[in-house]
Amino acid sequence: MSVLWEETLTRSRKCISSGAYDKIFTDSYFIFDLIKLLYNESVDEKIKLELLLLIEEFSQHSGVHTSNVDQIVQSLLDVCHQLTKRGREISVSSQILTLLTTILILYDQLDTEVCQSTVQTLLATISNGVNVTESRPLRSTACQCLIQLEDSRPGLLWKEKDSLIKLMRQERTSVYEDYVMLVTQMLQHGFSSTNVIGTKSSDVDRVVPLDPAESRQIVSQIMDNVSLFTQGGLWHTVLDLVNIVQNYHEISATIFKPMMLHYMSTFDTALLHLVVFIQSEFEKEVLTDIEEKQLQNRILAGLNHPSLTPAQRLFYCHWIESLSHVSLENSEECVGIQDNQQLVFFPSVFDPIDCQLAKLGLLNFCFPSLIKEDNGQAAAMLLAGVGYLHKMVWHTGSQRAARALFRALFSMYRRHCSKSFSQDINRFLRGLISGFPFFIPLALDFIESLREMTPDSPVYLEILRLLHHQVISTPQQQAAQYCYFYLQVLKRASLQPEIPPQGTVRFLTYLAENSLSVDEGSWRLGIAILSVCQNILVCHGTRDLYVDIGDLLFYMMTHYKDTDVKDKARFYYMLITSCTDEKICMIIQPTTDSQFFHHEAISNLLPNNKARGHSYVKELDKSIFHLEKLKVQPETFPDTDDKDSDNESNCDLKAYYNTLRKNKTVLKTVHRISLIEGPAEVLAMCIYYEDDSSYHPLKEVRFPRMTKQVEYEFDLDITPIVPLSTKIVTRCEFVDRDQTFRCRLTDTAVAIEDLFIPLPLEITSPTDKDKDFQTLWDWLAEDSKQDGSTCLESVITVQKSLLEFTSSVKPCLRACQISAGAGIVKYGVFLPPTYHLLMRVTPQRDYVVLRLITDFYQSLLYIKELF
Repeated sequence: MSVLWEETLTRSRKCISSGAYDKIFTDSYFIFDLIKLLYNESVDEKIKLELLLLIEEFSQHSGVHTSNVDQIVQSLLDVCHQLTKRGREISVSSQILTLLTTILILYDQLDTEVCQSTVQTLLATISNGVNVTESRPLRSTACQCLIQLEDSRPGLLWKEKDSLIKLMRQERTSVYEDYVMLVTQMLQHGFSSTNVIGTKSSDVDRVVPLDPAESRQIVSQIMDNVSLFTQGGLWHTVLDLVNIVQNYHEISATIFKPMMLHYMSTFDTALLHLVVFIQSEFEKEVLTDIEEKQLQNRILAGLNHPSLTPAQRLFYCHWIESLSHVSLENSEECVGIQDNQQLVFFPSVFDPIDCQLAKLGLLNFCFPSLIKEDNGQAAAMLLAGVGYLHKMVWHTGSQRAARALFRALFSMYRRHCSKSFSQDINRFLRGLISGFPFFIPLALDFIESLREMTPDSPVYLEILRLLHHQVISTPQQQAAQYCYFYLQVLKRASLQPEIPPQGTVRFLTYLAENSLSVDEGSWRLGIAILSVCQNILVCHGTRDLYVDIGDLLFYMMTHYKDTDVKDKARFYYMLITSCTDEKICMIIQPTTDSQFFHHEAISNLLPNNKARGHSYVKELDKSIFHLEKLKVQPETFPDTDDKDSDNESNCDLKAYYNTLRKNKTVLKTVHRISLIEGPAEVLAMCIYYEDDSSYHPLKEVRFPRMTKQVEYEFDLDITPIVPLSTKIVTRCEFVDRDQTFRCRLTDTAVAIEDLFIPLPLEITSPTDKDKDFQTLWDWLAEDSKQDGSTCLESVITVQKSLLEFTSSVKPCLRACQISAGAGIVKYGVFLPPTYHLLMRVTPQRDYVVLRLITDFYQSLLYIKELF
């Protein structure tokens, strides 16, 4: 017998851990086998608990059905009775009671005889051994089971109210809390019922209400002992008592007053939240005006308390808003505090973003609508409140902080709609968009929300006109870098007849003529430009723009790289040369916000009738291609758009870094790929790379056709962000016989040897590299002494002679040698894009000393790999 249940348990554990729990219950009588084990005294108590948990969790699969619930419940009750008589294995008995409750509720057996038997067993359990400490866990479990049954079937225990109330009054141990929770749950269902507590049987038991004096006595006794409850038990009890008081008017809400006054001074968030909850439910019924003011001051005092966490302080903000009944819809309702207390809501520099936003919302509610304010003091205070948030956005560029700033500005303008606010909003946006163009989507969403809220206000057009002017005045280099953000502004602006489109057309012409350098002449860029042109044709006409927009469309239809863009430009060019403005408006419509720039051609998304498996991509377990890297050649390109770069001198480290940032270092790699297995040829081969945080995204490589055993070479430019070795995950997709396949290729590796390149720039002397080395060393050494510097010096020793060391270094380090003499060897390594590693090697008796300095400390981890 022992071997059988051990095997059963081992098999159950194995199936559950693998997720194949259904294999445990292949036998419909499996649950009865488990129940038999509960009778076996030789089975360990922990094993029985594990079996009971198994039945409870997987009861629907273990053989429990509506047809055999009676038999299973009776068997479990029998086991429970035997264990209770022996007074052993209390934890097993408790788990059996929990399992019985779960089965009765899960299978809707609350109006059956087995449910009555279970209820009687539970009542007998809580009735026997009152104030006996040994039975506390079992009695507590029985009370919780009765609470769940009463909650699922209101009125189930109403007949037992007198005995349950008597037990509650007699209990003196920690189980008292469970008895109280059971009694309050039962009383709540009784008092909230209008006439009867319904049952499915024909006999309906009418609710016999308690005597009002007795009811008040019971509730008073409970409230006198709330200090004995845990937080969870207190919340459960108070929620039931609140429902009782609201439905039974013989009991006054003032019974909560002593508890509220007692917990008003606590720092426990859950208890103080309970006080606020009762106050919101019984406003003006429990606390006096003075006591309500004390509660408000108590919450205000905790709003900036240093010992509270940000999450707790957010609760305090919510409580103030809830007790004040303020909302953005009612612009005249204010937070009822004194004027000298308003500074409590003023954010501090140490407040997290969420707390700053919550405080700004409360500060906003301190003032009624400021539309007619004369002196502007309140408006100035509100705008000063967003100062810290604005500085955080400006100095960090955080998207999260920017969203909070826009939310604060929106709530302020929505409540006050003041003209001074719109001017300050313009000022905020002008600075943010000039420094952080990637905030443009947030700004557009912000002004669109303002337009929906106040359709008659000119603020939308004013801000959009400001953004439009800022975009068309952007320097060309920045315009190319953030073109897609700027095109979103131009698309909105082109829909407004009040905004002149001439500057928009000039900006679009620049992007079109430089499309190859902006985004390699991509389809996405061309369609984005044409969508703005479409809005201009519909909303502005061609009378004042015929030549400018005609030249733009003609250039795109003749010189643009993408065929789809050429065709669409040709269609628009045909419209302006052969149709009137009215006819153009009948043929095309302005692009709406829901039709924003697509990320790929629509034709790529349409199903191909000839390739029925086009939408399904089959993953291959093994690659059928061989990919290898042939060579790596780093190249540094100066920025040809920067006209002043040649005139700048590298007088210090900061100027030298600025010069470096105006150059671009690229690892020019050559790779070879061949088809070694599978079909004789594949079509539409596409190699793509997963993003790596240390490198800029790599371009996809495409082959229209690839034949077996033929080697294909291709170039790949890898641009580092930080000089760390990595393996970039590489995959490919291809088509074979109308089916698209995907497989993983050999990872594209970037070794540390690929990143060690000679110093690319002349620092101070065009011919003397040794002098440049010394100058850079001095600059880095001086910078390392500053607070917050990223420069670091280090010294290591190598047990080799100087000759042995120089002959053993790897070629990548040997290529970076600056000078070599009898007493010292110098190496200058450039780590793209802007980092360095300088090394001085001096000989000693039987070893060499390496003195290193770097502005990228991770490079020190790779030193020993180079010799």
